[in-house]
Amino acid sequence: MNVGILYPRSKAHPTITQDFMDGIKTYTGQQPDGMNFISESIGYGGSEKEVYEKVEKLLLIEGVDVLVAFIGEKVLEILHPLLQSTGKLLIAVHPGANYPHSWIPQPNIIQVTLQDAFLCWLCGQDAGKEKGRDGIMASTFYDCGYLHIAMMVKGFTEAGGNIVFNYVNRQGYDDSFHIDEMKNFLAENPGKQNVLAVFDELPASLFYNKLNSTEGAGELSLYVSPMMLQHGALANPGNNFQFTVNGYTPWLPGAATGNNKDFCDAFRLKTRREAGIFALLGWETGMILDQVSMNEGSGFDDGAAIASALQKIKFNGPRGEFQLDPATNYFTAPFVKCHVPNAGKEMSTELHVFPADAWQTYIQLPTDGSGSGWTNTYLCY
Repeated sequence: MNVGILYPRSKAHPTITQDFMDGIKTYTGQQPDGMNFISESIGYGGSEKEVYEKVEKLLLIEGVDVLVAFIGEKVLEILHPLLQSTGKLLIAVHPGANYPHSWIPQPNIIQVTLQDAFLCWLCGQDAGKEKGRDGIMASTFYDCGYLHIAMMVKGFTEAGGNIVFNYVNRQGYDDSFHIDEMKNFLAENPGKQNVLAVFDELPASLFYNKLNSTEGAGELSLYVSPMMLQHGALANPGNNFQFTVNGYTPWLPGAATGNNKDFCDAFRLKTRREAGIFALLGWETGMILDQVSMNEGSGFDDGAAIASALQKIKFNGPRGEFQLDPATNYFTAPFVKCHVPNAGKEMSTELHVFPADAWQTYIQLPTDGSGSGWTNTYLCY
């Protein structure tokens, strides 16, 4: 089976390509031979023309059987006509930070994500249920170009919350980073408040540090995006926060399940690196490719039929049981609820089975109206 792979690059996460590709190869390398990879770079994934040309090359010139693209939802839409004409299966991989214009699936496109916007929506609902607290929205100029912050605020207001202040950081992720405007608001409005925060891993660490030294920080409850629960975000100042931190993460590296241990051990053995979220996405993509390769006898021209067959399979991966939702062609998976108490206490975690009812509510949320934002894939900047 010939597999075409469109891989990304990122200044903020320089190992994203290496981790993703090694995740795929670590899994498929343990399976019988017969899989050949043909790879193309699409940079940050935001140039529609470049992406289209690379897909066209892989499908029409290289003649790949299956296509894997680490690419966001916005650019993915331009590929629909080409994929319809070839009939080949496309596995789209991304963190899931955006919200598609329509949840009606393209029959031969399936999506593997970290469920980022969905988890932000759930987190916002938790914050809104904490009665008697107004909300502060805090994010970065980059993160505001995606819809996960909008989903968190939507969940918050749906549950009865009220946003009273918006802070968008525009500084570099270095010594110039500050939250002065937010500090001024807190000084003028002391008391218990919720902070809805969406930051990438590095700015999250900077944000935690600046907020922790703010007067009245002990009165705050933070509800945060998944990237703010990554080790690099929480390691400095070592969870010794005055405030509490709450949120959901798609995966815990230290989860004690056998499937997760197999993944982490195999990745470490092959690469001499620790597995992260991009390696996780690669490993899960490898699991799917392995299943698709079993279609060798009947061919790969009917991607819709292959996707339909995948809907009937329950995969057991590092996150737990994940499967393809037939209504959307998105893979769904369990996730972890996290709570970081103040005063440097250890983070508590609780594994959640994927909530099908909440997902059905989420995919019914209106998507009409004007919108804008980055076309490059989230975390590729």
